[in-house]
Amino acid sequence: MHINPDHFLQTENGRVITPELAKVAWEKSFAALDEALRGAGPSTKVYVLVGPQGAGKSTWAKVMYPTLRNPIIFDAILVKVAERRPIVSSAKAHSLGVIAVFFKTPLEVCLSRNTDRPADEVVPERNVRNVHAAIEPPTVAEGFEQIIEVTVVD
Repeated sequence: MHINPDHFLQTENGRVITPELAKVAWEKSFAALDEALRGAGPSTKVYVLVGPQGAGKSTWAKVMYPTLRNPIIFDAILVKVAERRPIVSSAKAHSLGVIAVFFKTPLEVCLSRNTDRPADEVVPERNVRNVHAAIEPPTVAEGFEQIIEVTVVD
């Protein structure tokens, strides 16, 4: 399963983002996670993607999903420990391993990729800069069994 709050913002006319819709998208994402965790087998791993907009998280998820065994991929910015904590706690409550995938993409690459997105998916530049500056790198102390570092340079 590939969970991304942005998927819940898609409409017939493209992605629509408002504070209210974003809140609902996150609620739906956590509901999808809960459902996936309940149905997960013992070999399932939960991959938590960490990085700013334009870092390459969704591309990584699309490419890697078919190569992973029973993955649950939570694909969102998740740059703060507090944002990752509920995902890690839920996975651990189901006795599943959790792996962080940390995108160490330079700000300039994130900004360039962001401007190349379809118009309805472009994030304000200020937001990308703020998220990039706010990154708290994931650690094993958070409960991750492994940290995979991905460096993207375009």
